[in-house]
This record gives sequence, C-alpha cells and structure tokens, in this order.
Amino acid sequence: MLRMGYNGLDKLISKSLNLGEGCVFILKPRKYDNLLEFSYPDELKGFTVPVMSQSVAGKAVIHRSPIILNNFQGETDVIYLNCLTMNSTKNSIRKMIAYPVCASGELTEVLLVVRKEYDGSDLPNFLGEDLQKIKSAVDKILSIRADKPDLSLAPS
Repeated sequence: MLRMGYNGLDKLISKSLNLGEGCVFILKPRKYDNLLEFSYPDELKGFTVPVMSQSVAGKAVIHRSPIILNNFQGETDVIYLNCLTMNSTKNSIRKMIAYPVCASGELTEVLLVVRKEYDGSDLPNFLGEDLQKIKSAVDKILSIRADKPDLSLAPS
C-alpha cells in the first residue's frame, strides 16, 4: 500500500468504523521466514510476530480470509498484543479484525483493526458489515494506486 495510503487507509477505516486513534495496524509478510513485520504505524516498524495458527493474525494469513474476534479471552499471543497497545503491562484491546490483503493471489498485507477499551466503556462488536467497510477502504486506496502506478503501498 502507498505510504500516504497507510495514513489514508487508517483514516478511512477509523472513520467508517467509528474508531479512535491508534486502532489500525498494518503488517507485511516477510518473504524469507514465517513472520509478519509491522509497517504501520511508524513506532512499531520492524517489530515482528510469528504466523501461528492460534493467533487471529495467523489464522487470517493461513486461511487467507478475514477473522473477527469479539471475545479476546482466547487470544494467546500476548507479546504481539502488547505491541498493539504499545504498553507492556496492560492490554486494553477487546475486539479485533484481522483482514488479509491479497494482490494477484499473493498476501501483501494484514490489517489489524482493533477496538480498545477506554475507562470501562462498553464496546460494540465488530460485524460482518464492518468487513465490507474495510474492503471498501482498501479498494479505494488500491484504486488510487492504480491511477498513479509509480506509487506503491509500501512505505517509502
């Protein structure tokens, strides 16, 4: 996705799903091992998470389909959840969508969209219609890329 595409995608998804700041993350699969590497936001660049069948991100990669997780009790990979909250002691994430982006049959990115709990707030569940909103945002960014072929989705 284009560098400005990451920011634009974050804004489109956040607005359409009524999310606060810091709720959209983008990971790219590394070609030479079984890891996903954060490419957005900038403060997480370079951090990696393993593709494991137990994690929501891993399931999305393995099955090449979006995963909605509205109950976080079963999520086991605390290390990458700490990356997402950017907090090593408290996990405020309560709901997540892992959305794989494929181009020409290749997995190019995995979007992690989260709902974070603030002050005990009651959070709505992610629904199937939210996947359509994410798809619409991704398609919009990709169409910008198609109109300007010298722009790529990867950070510059």
